[in-house]
Amino acid sequence: MAEKRLHEIRDSRLKKRQALIDAGKDPYPAEARRTHTTAEVLNNFEQLEADTHPILMTGRITALRQHGGVTFLDFSDAYGQMQLQVTLDDVGEEQYKEISNIDIGDFLQVAGKAITTQRGVKTLSLEQWNWLSKSIRPLPDKWHGLKDPEKRYRRRELDLLLNDEARAPIVIKSETIDWVRKHLKEQGFLEVETPILQPQAGGAAAQPFLTHHNSLDTDLYLRIAPELYLKRLLVGGLEKVFELGRNFRNEGMDREHNPEFTMCEFYWAYADYEDLMEFSETMISELVKSITGKSKITYRDQEIDFSPGWEKVSYINVMKEQFDIDILEQKDVSSYLPIFTQHGLEIPKVQTYSKLVDELYKEVIRPKLVQPTLLYDYPVELKPLAKTKAQDRRVAEVLQVIVGGTELVNAYTELNDPVEQRARFESQQEDRAKGDVEAAKIDEDYLESMEYGMPPAAGWGMGIDRITSILADTPSIRDTITFPLLKPEDKSKKL
Repeated sequence: MAEKRLHEIRDSRLKKRQALIDAGKDPYPAEARRTHTTAEVLNNFEQLEADTHPILMTGRITALRQHGGVTFLDFSDAYGQMQLQVTLDDVGEEQYKEISNIDIGDFLQVAGKAITTQRGVKTLSLEQWNWLSKSIRPLPDKWHGLKDPEKRYRRRELDLLLNDEARAPIVIKSETIDWVRKHLKEQGFLEVETPILQPQAGGAAAQPFLTHHNSLDTDLYLRIAPELYLKRLLVGGLEKVFELGRNFRNEGMDREHNPEFTMCEFYWAYADYEDLMEFSETMISELVKSITGKSKITYRDQEIDFSPGWEKVSYINVMKEQFDIDILEQKDVSSYLPIFTQHGLEIPKVQTYSKLVDELYKEVIRPKLVQPTLLYDYPVELKPLAKTKAQDRRVAEVLQVIVGGTELVNAYTELNDPVEQRARFESQQEDRAKGDVEAAKIDEDYLESMEYGMPPAAGWGMGIDRITSILADTPSIRDTITFPLLKPEDKSKKL
């Protein structure tokens, strides 16, 4: 029945479209002008009400109520919503009849004067209107449509149109990107761009997307991280560089993961991970206060305090406290399998030391780290691109910022010894042979670059979607992405 009704409405609107054309009116003109937005009218209403000049606005009709010789319309643009009024006495019978061609969803250019109705509603009394875009398909009901998350993500434009709360994460994300970019430039970092299409994907433990370049007849990968190219710029003499852009990883989707996402990465010559601890705490604290206006925010029903003074926790120590195992001494895979059983966890298919340790941390420890936490010092096997501590070569100088059980920042003192880096890559190759498809491959171009000499440096990366999700208190990072990836639907059933 709903499908039949949709056909009827669509056919009716197509007839109205044709009627406008037959009357010599273009339902989709190229030119659209306005003198005011809805916000500008409402914010300056008393002045405009006293003025005799007509107001010209552009926007969409979202509701229509006709009462004999008076019609009220709700009118919205990107800046707000206000009421329009058309009366038979003001516009005459012939023009008043044209209201029958207006449908909810139509974009109009309207001209009129500011008035206050008898009920005290700020209103634009129309003298004239023109179509800018005739809506053919009816909008879902504002109160009953698009409640299903799957439908919301699939028809994102309608979600943003009908659900005011859906717009906030998109706005906050834009503000966050602007703030981060401005902050890094103020700190002396140079913004750069590196390839998205790469002959070899590297810089993170992830499975890449593969594509093919026809002209060169070569396979290429969508980047999983810009890291290795950014560090090659350090070799090229640039000391502080950053990039804000998209990364692509061929992985599953959940509240923290989407196959394409936005990252900020920077590389800082002559700094180390201790510098990054102070930098991260200061930067993120300032970011949160700038975007939200406060240091304490609510995320997933928990109050999180971003004020400086974050707790610092050793990865190695917290693993020992939780599982009673020294992960630096115990490298035998068989020692970790019983721990999975004890905690009711599924044993990973890939059973390498690195994979098992990492999974235990992610499943058991990370969800408990709610307040902003600086987690530092990891086994070197888990971070093949990080420099080891001078006091203990088994430990990599790694830093992660964890908030609300989510990894926001991954950073470390960069390994700049090409001989040791090659050995690390070779060790990763052994893990790949055991089935770990996310283990790093040997990147000869990067190794050659390192052999020319790379300065000591620190590297830092933050997920923009994740920090936005926390700032906006959304259930998933998908709410921060305008069009998250979804499984294609069957189009054969659609009009």
